[in-house]
Amino acid sequence: MTKIAFQSAADSDSRENLEKTLLNPVVLSELESIRGTGIAEELANIYPGDMARVGAVKQGKEGEQKAEWEKLQRGDVVLFMRDDMVFLSGIVTYLVKNPDLARELWGDDERGHTPECVYFVDEVKDQFIPCSTINRMMGLEETYPWPGFQVHLEDVSAPVVYGYQLESHVYFPIVSEDEYKEIVQEIDRTRPLDTKGWSRLRKEDGFLRDQLFRGKVVEECGICGNKYPTQFLIAAHIKDRWHCTTEDRLDYQNIAMPICKLGCEELYRRNYVTVIDERVAVTKARVDSKDLKSILVRLQGRVCPWFKGSRKYFDWHTRLGKYF
Repeated sequence: MTKIAFQSAADSDSRENLEKTLLNPVVLSELESIRGTGIAEELANIYPGDMARVGAVKQGKEGEQKAEWEKLQRGDVVLFMRDDMVFLSGIVTYLVKNPDLARELWGDDERGHTPECVYFVDEVKDQFIPCSTINRMMGLEETYPWPGFQVHLEDVSAPVVYGYQLESHVYFPIVSEDEYKEIVQEIDRTRPLDTKGWSRLRKEDGFLRDQLFRGKVVEECGICGNKYPTQFLIAAHIKDRWHCTTEDRLDYQNIAMPICKLGCEELYRRNYVTVIDERVAVTKARVDSKDLKSILVRLQGRVCPWFKGSRKYFDWHTRLGKYF
């Protein structure tokens, strides 16, 4: 599940760095310290628009802030605080300890130190949340004195993450194949989801995204065929997630396909379209909108490249619609 990191922006150095690289995005291709490196390539996949927002923390006197930074992973939330108020949030996309990059972005402070524990973020949003409210939700004293940078683990963070809808639907934790198989077999579809259950679902979704996109910047929607940056696509279960057996879910090579969030996700989920014998088919669902009808006409008959190996899951979806 998602962790929360709290970062103070109370002193002048923190506010200046925040203004430089987080409130104002940096141009990745202009960063000389990472040019021609694997870091630049990985960031180009995450940020195809060449613009990214960046934050960082210093190691701390005893390395305590570095230890907190090392707890972060892709998909975690960073909350920025000032004057006892959370005023900004962002989703962690990439982490790197790189003094040269940090120095290029922020330079050294008056003591010759630079915040070299760097993290990149996306989905940056304005917030207006009193720290006292967050403290209560996390079971802390209302006047808990937040340090400069601190990470709280999943169970403690959950009320804030879900209460303020902070979780990303694009960036997920990195999950290995073995962990995915373990997660799938632990999910009990007959019981209401608790914190651990939501965490498992999130990791399942993250694994499926990684398998479908494999670091690609752009991928094709399985329904409309348009190619979009992967941020505009979801890893959709071809057969409804809650009807999948454990065996279905373990068949991760075939159970999911990319679907765009620009309309096709809703059309497929609401059974306006399905896939029969490799081609998109429009159902007999009632359509009262001329604009929607024109979209469906364009989708009818186009080839779905994700059909091979997934026929039984598409057949299940077609039978569910009962429109043929």
